[in-house]
Amino acid sequence: MGLPTKVFTLNPKACSVIELYGFLDTATRDWTDGLLSNIFREINKPTDKKERRYILYDGDVDALWIENMNSVMDDNKLLTLANGERIRLQSHCAMLFEVGDLQYASPATVSRCGMVFVDPKDLKYRPFWTRWCSLREKKDEQKCFSRLFDKYVPPLITLILEGMIDGKQGDKLKQIIPLTNLNMTSQLCYMLESLLQPYENISDPLEDIIYSCYFMQALYWSLGAALTEQSRITFDAQVKYLASMSLVDEGPDGTAKYDELPT
Repeated sequence: MGLPTKVFTLNPKACSVIELYGFLDTATRDWTDGLLSNIFREINKPTDKKERRYILYDGDVDALWIENMNSVMDDNKLLTLANGERIRLQSHCAMLFEVGDLQYASPATVSRCGMVFVDPKDLKYRPFWTRWCSLREKKDEQKCFSRLFDKYVPPLITLILEGMIDGKQGDKLKQIIPLTNLNMTSQLCYMLESLLQPYENISDPLEDIIYSCYFMQALYWSLGAALTEQSRITFDAQVKYLASMSLVDEGPDGTAKYDELPT
């Protein structure tokens, strides 16, 4: 549409219904806005700007909180609060629901929504990485990280989730906390952001070998973080095999160089 867009994201399951919609004190009749009612009122104020505004509900849909939204999603487009106030959903505003499933959604809610189903097996994790990498300002950094990602991440995620090593079927690696391939990729991106933060104000890119060191560290702290002790040994062996770096015994006081890995 070519219009400026504002997205207000909230997790409706992160707070109670009162915190979401507001609270009416029965003794004093004082009204306190909730998180959603405040956002809903603000974005639906009349405006001359040509822009689109969305509320993105990033959380499970269930009858505990969604039933109050049914009147917004039908032809009335009205949110009715406990104090009697009614707020109309304007033409420049819309609501989006991003959910993992509709297990707890009622037929009344489902029938009022348009559905777009995206199979995680089709989407996978690469779009998240591509977007993150494209937002990095230094082109040399983008190229280096893209090369490192293609070298390490796909085979390691396949090893963790499917147990495949060089096309041979083995046992899946055990995780303390089950993570999807997208979880692991997002963790990798966040770790890289944290490690590279001291260099944000430096205009010149770092050397590729320095980027490789930070990438390896982020790799262990993201993809390998949720693995059990025994699975970490298998993961570590595969990383060293893919890296093809020299292995050194650090000893009690030794330190591996930037192009070496400790045994």
